[in-house]
Amino acid sequence: MSEPNPIKRIFDLYTSDLKFDEIERLVKRESAEVYEFYKNQIPKVDTNKNKFTRTLIFIRSLFNAFLLKMTAPRRIFYIVALLLFFIGYINNIGSYLIFSFLIINILLAFELADKLTVKDELSLARKIQNNLMPQNPPDVNGFEIASFYESADEVGGDYFDFLKESEKSNEQYIVIGDISGKGMAAALYMVRVQAIIQYLIKNFNDLKDIIINLKDYFSQNLRREYFLTIQILKIYENKQVDVISAGHNPVLIYRSGSKTFIEVNPKGIGIGLNDKGLFEQTIAVESYQPSENDVIIMYTDGITETMNTEKVQFGIDRLKKIILDNSEKPANEIKQVIHKYLTYYRGNLIAEDDSTLIVIKVV
Repeated sequence: MSEPNPIKRIFDLYTSDLKFDEIERLVKRESAEVYEFYKNQIPKVDTNKNKFTRTLIFIRSLFNAFLLKMTAPRRIFYIVALLLFFIGYINNIGSYLIFSFLIINILLAFELADKLTVKDELSLARKIQNNLMPQNPPDVNGFEIASFYESADEVGGDYFDFLKESEKSNEQYIVIGDISGKGMAAALYMVRVQAIIQYLIKNFNDLKDIIINLKDYFSQNLRREYFLTIQILKIYENKQVDVISAGHNPVLIYRSGSKTFIEVNPKGIGIGLNDKGLFEQTIAVESYQPSENDVIIMYTDGITETMNTEKVQFGIDRLKKIILDNSEKPANEIKQVIHKYLTYYRGNLIAEDDSTLIVIKVV
């Protein structure tokens, strides 16, 4: 039996775990993100200069932005490698080319090690964040509750929680929120929101007091480019539902009796936006008395803004159609069907935003 071709063995070794969607992600998303990252680091080129000059200045600025992201020693070695390559190429000196190749690969190894270290830390952060999210829905008399959460990056800025004032309380709070942006910064803000909300619900009973105090506590250290939308739904022992919202998506309610939908959207401004003192004046609570088999949906915009390959959003109408067609099912099955449709709709595309969904069914 003949020995396998060594070139084929090497090819198989390095491509054994290669997937098409990873190549697609590299070409379509990661390359664009890297370009935008470095592009944002460079000053704008004077538009009065001619196109050729602007192009040269842009390329030089882009290269400088790339170099300055390296540590000083690595930057020097990188420039030395480039010089060795050009001198070796022009003068046909093979040893210079080999040295250049070795230096570049050593630098690549250092950068890869840094990235893997950060990736390990992000994986740990993801586990911690997932552990902070409710693992199981609460048992609320007269209601079935199901939820799912999916972050676009390793960690995300969506937040949801199921809370009570105390273990003996018969009133259930359901909270959902969305920090603008995504990634580590949004995740850190999310953890802060969670801690403040848990404290406020244990110390305040009125929904307006909870939201106004959240705004006062949270916005003190919130950077200008970030803001929070949040919504709290409170279920009373008599099944009455109160909703308060600070700029969040409407609560979607399917009324089983009339087979129609209503959108409960109390007045309120996102926390961190320049509300010019109107926040406390506009925040409002809306009440709703549900009937048996009604379905209540709370969600972040990552659900309705999910894109397909043609850049068309999933939208609220598709969400309503799925709920209408599956309204007789238990809350957990409705959640699973919505998640399935979202995954199918997105196809091979990478999620662009965090997604959170809470399904509440009256039984």
